[in-house]
Amino acid sequence: MASQRARARRVGVQVTGEDNLRLLAERLRPLTKNKIRIGMQGDAELAMIAGVHEYGSVKMKIPARSFIGTGKKKGQAPIGKLVRVGVTEIAHGRKRVDELFSEIGETGLDRMKKNFERIKQPPLSARYASRKTGSRKLLHREDELRDSLIYDIVPKGR
Repeated sequence: MASQRARARRVGVQVTGEDNLRLLAERLRPLTKNKIRIGMQGDAELAMIAGVHEYGSVKMKIPARSFIGTGKKKGQAPIGKLVRVGVTEIAHGRKRVDELFSEIGETGLDRMKKNFERIKQPPLSARYASRKTGSRKLLHREDELRDSLIYDIVPKGR
C-alpha cells in the first residue's frame, strides 16, 4: 500500500505566561471554520473552455496552457508570508480573521491574473495562426476567462 504524504505548514506564534490562552484560542478558532477558494466561475461553455486551456485536449489538438494551476503555484510564497504574519497579528488581537482571509483571496487572485497575462507558451500552431484573423491571443474568449477568475470564502467541508 502506497503511503500518502500530508503537508502542513506551521505558523510560529509565541505564547508567554502573560497571554490568556482562552482569549488566544477564541481569536484563532475562526481560522479553522472557513477556507479560501480561488478559481473561475462562469457558464458551462466557459468552464469547458477553461478546462481545455488548463489541461489541453488531445482530441482537439490543443496543448495545455495552464493559468489556474500555475497561478496557484506562483501565489504560494506570498500567501505563505501573509499567513505567517497574519496569524501572529490575529493572535495579538491586531487583525481580524476575515481581514486575513480577504487579503489571502486578493493576493491569490492577483497572482493568478498576473500569471494569466503572461501565458505565451506553447505558441499557436502555424496552421491555426494562419487561419486566425486579427488577434494573436492564445486563449479562446480570453477577456471572459480573465474576468471569470474569482475568490470566495466558504465554510470548510464545501
